[in-house]
Amino acid sequence: MAIIFAGCTKEEKPPEGTLSEEKMADILTDIHIAESRVTRLQLKSLDSSILIFDQLKKQIWQKNKVDTVLYRSSYAYYMTHPEYMTRIYEKVAKKIEVREKKKDIKL
Repeated sequence: MAIIFAGCTKEEKPPEGTLSEEKMADILTDIHIAESRVTRLQLKSLDSSILIFDQLKKQIWQKNKVDTVLYRSSYAYYMTHPEYMTRIYEKVAKKIEVREKKKDIKL
């Protein structure tokens, strides 16, 4: 029984090449801010909103020096490990709060 509990409590390490929790938090913070910016534009055309959001995502990838493949594979890993994703989103919430206080909501 002790072996089963020991195995359940130990967190596995993310595979090599997976973005760190901190880097994922940075990227997700930028993505949520970008989504908010597009929503605030209140564009009538969904196509226009998608185009603008796609441009903002390109800026996010450049700013964070990642590509979509690395981001998506890391996101997929973290989504299958809720304990990691919970910590990541706690960091995202804190980062957004700090940026709102500083009025620094730009990408």
